[in-house]
Amino acid sequence: MSLDLNYDYLDRVRRVAALYTKRKTSDLLEGDYSSMQHGRSLDFDDLREYRYGDDVNYIDWKSSSRVGKTLIRRYFADRKHDVLFIGDTGKKMTGDTPAGESKEQIALMAFGVAAYLLGKQGVNYALSCCGSESSRVSSFTSGPMHLEELLTEYHQALECGVPKQSFYDTVSSAAGLFERHMVMIIITDAEGLAEMDETLVRRLIYYNDVYVFKIEDALLTADGAFDLEDDRFVDPFLAICRDLRQEELKIREDLERTADHLLTRNRIFFKSISKEEEIVDTLIDLFGRRKEVQ
Repeated sequence: MSLDLNYDYLDRVRRVAALYTKRKTSDLLEGDYSSMQHGRSLDFDDLREYRYGDDVNYIDWKSSSRVGKTLIRRYFADRKHDVLFIGDTGKKMTGDTPAGESKEQIALMAFGVAAYLLGKQGVNYALSCCGSESSRVSSFTSGPMHLEELLTEYHQALECGVPKQSFYDTVSSAAGLFERHMVMIIITDAEGLAEMDETLVRRLIYYNDVYVFKIEDALLTADGAFDLEDDRFVDPFLAICRDLRQEELKIREDLERTADHLLTRNRIFFKSISKEEEIVDTLIDLFGRRKEVQ
């Protein structure tokens, strides 16, 4: 499903966030998520060498020139952690969910609504996704212009067909870029979860708190199912074969159980969604789970 992204699309994100907010969302990153981090305030702390992703406005040019390295000034401030979104792409993300909704649209709205709600709390966020070019991480900031640019970037990556690198490599690359604590929100599907292994999970959680939106796939044994890999409608016989339906459901349950075992024992929380209306409550539920175990 192709979306004509323009500035009206941001209004839709706002409407969805308002329409489906059934519980309080103003404290998503409260408690253990908000702590004494280094940021801008009146209390100067120290200097350290510049790292990729740091705010260039913090560079101390005089001190840098004296030591021959780029240094940034660090200040104590009570601020919330940066949030990095990692979005899955590829043809598989253009299918439908069991509810008949577009996976692509739900992925875009999951990112847009989550970023919008977190941005309202003063959180800076960035996006990493892979399209026709290798993945990169955008700048960490917030605001309508930033969100609209990232929505457009993610939409173009989703529409590219075959991404230049695998989802595994996209996640691995993002996990290795930063040596500081962040919150990571991954948007993928069952196939994307199946790619993740112990090595990747360990890299993800070394510095970060990680959450996963898993977008459900429509069953291949459903009426009128379309096979994206073969680019054709599935033989109607599959829809009336009870044994095949049960086998497909069993395979899915096994994959879900394997992902749950790997992720939850490493304190990565994930939840499946198949409808746009589930996005806000899923976001609240995911953040609430970590607070419950801390």
